Amino acid sequence: MKFNYKNSSLLEESEILKTKDSLELYTKHLAKVVEEGGYSFMEASLNLPDDVRMLEEVKKLSSEKKTDNLKYIFVVGIGGSNLGTEAIYEAIFGRLSLAKKEYPKMIFLDTSNPKLLFDAMDIVKEDVSSKDEVLINVISKSGTTTETIANFEVLYAFCKEKFGELKDRVVVTTDKDSKLWKASLEREYSVLEIPKNVGGRYSVFSAVGLFPLDIAGVNVSELVVGAKNMIDICLEFSDENPALISAVLIFLHYKSGKNVNNNFFFHSELESVGKWYRQLMGESVGKEKDKDGNVINAGITPTTAIGSTDLHSMAQLYLGGPKDKFTTFVSVDFDGSDSGIRVPEELEAGELVSGIYGKDLNQIMNAIQKGVKTAYKKNERPYAELILKDLKEDSIARFLQFKMMEMMFLAQLMNVNAFDQPNVEDYKKETRELLG
Repeated sequence: MKFNYKNSSLLEESEILKTKDSLELYTKHLAKVVEEGGYSFMEASLNLPDDVRMLEEVKKLSSEKKTDNLKYIFVVGIGGSNLGTEAIYEAIFGRLSLAKKEYPKMIFLDTSNPKLLFDAMDIVKEDVSSKDEVLINVISKSGTTTETIANFEVLYAFCKEKFGELKDRVVVTTDKDSKLWKASLEREYSVLEIPKNVGGRYSVFSAVGLFPLDIAGVNVSELVVGAKNMIDICLEFSDENPALISAVLIFLHYKSGKNVNNNFFFHSELESVGKWYRQLMGESVGKEKDKDGNVINAGITPTTAIGSTDLHSMAQLYLGGPKDKFTTFVSVDFDGSDSGIRVPEELEAGELVSGIYGKDLNQIMNAIQKGVKTAYKKNERPYAELILKDLKEDSIARFLQFKMMEMMFLAQLMNVNAFDQPNVEDYKKETRELLG
């Protein structure tokens, strides 16, 4: 993974390095968290990739539940309980995985929209003939998430009516001793634990993500290796630490009035990664109060753009609108390689666009990326650039871990708690009261 900003930054290098130096003690703290291991620190998610027992437990249960004829894994969760899993699944298998991927396929039930539940039940009705062809993974850290429990009850009741008893086709992932944990043991569901100090938005490398991904055919061993390698890189206190420098860039641009952080992915497979990052940033640094209890109403608004799709809807705003955004371009280094898809030499509609005939689609996309970056420079729109080796497990894991550590550093600079979300309870409380 390559991280670059020096050709596009409008900041003084001395200011970047001075701000970076203010994070030296916190970098040492993160190193201590990893050295001591376990889950006692708020940054405990850093120790997930080294949790051998957890990975063994995930793989053991996965092998027990993955029948020869398994067709569908229903991931019933919301927010941090499914966004990371969906990000990795879509990045590796593509946006059209439900249509073209061999079984088993993963379906995410992440909102109580009746249409979504009706469609899920239609899939079961039309394409599932036995309970062994379906697996329900219910994920809720608190164990009392309204949408998750409602969706599970609806789906389970429908499947039970069709197949009879199917408690052996349910796996519950939650905090140990939560209400859901206790109810699951009573009903003899299989359970997987989310460590207490691992919040939902930092939980993708726990059983939350690893179990359903392993069932779906993702190489989870490669995921944890990639995450661990990135942790090692981001614990180094140096100018080459990408998470450290990225956090500094976002913070300094935020201080200068650029309070919109846009992640611009040049691969549509990464759209769900953008949604995952949106929660990570929104919940981690969008805070009413700082660590000292002062009301500051701080926050950076995360947005996601997909290239080249959103260039035809948002480029005018990005290049001509308010200078309130800092952008990170994310792409894959094709190194001049061919995609295997070329525009024909003989064009059916004639030469409507000059220069495309005979060109590989990678060439066209690379030209678009370079054109965008040149336009950003000319219009003095600051950006950083992140280049992944590929879209395989190791690279995706590195990216996600990099962003999680970036957020820890950013919250430290903003003097806010990266691991709580007290105001989220405001709407949950009101919802429970309305439901009686």
